[in-house]
Amino acid sequence: MINKSKRYWPDNTIYFITGVTSLYFPYFSECMKKKILLNQIKRATKNYSASDIIFSIASNHYHLKCHSKNDTDLAKIKQIINGGTSYEYRKSFKMKYQEMWQCTKSLQVTSDDMDWRVTGYIIGNLLKHKEVNTFQELRDNPFSSYRQIDDKYGEEFAR
Repeated sequence: MINKSKRYWPDNTIYFITGVTSLYFPYFSECMKKKILLNQIKRATKNYSASDIIFSIASNHYHLKCHSKNDTDLAKIKQIINGGTSYEYRKSFKMKYQEMWQCTKSLQVTSDDMDWRVTGYIIGNLLKHKEVNTFQELRDNPFSSYRQIDDKYGEEFAR
């Protein structure tokens, strides 16, 4: 009998991951708070050899696109990002335990077109949510991969 509820995440795949804070609370409204989440993203992707990292960190959610060689790494990456961020945040800001994350969603990127659309959505996310006001501010922001795409493909392509 096949377990239909089991999700299958194939090896050697690009994933689009989104994490939303509980009740959309702006836990990451300051740079020092966003750095905690950024450090966990870097730790998770390094520990599990994820590549082609594209990310955006907003005040109440994050987006991450990465290539993973092993299907089992996806859950571990999300655990380090969400669990590690919650732990470090509570420790840094002396916060009592409360659920920090409302949900995390993962999608498999299945085509080149989808890959570029996801990349564009992620790198423009801070502009969409008005956390920056111009493309220059977006380029200068350390919590978005906009600069990485701008440097690699040019300003017109990134926009």
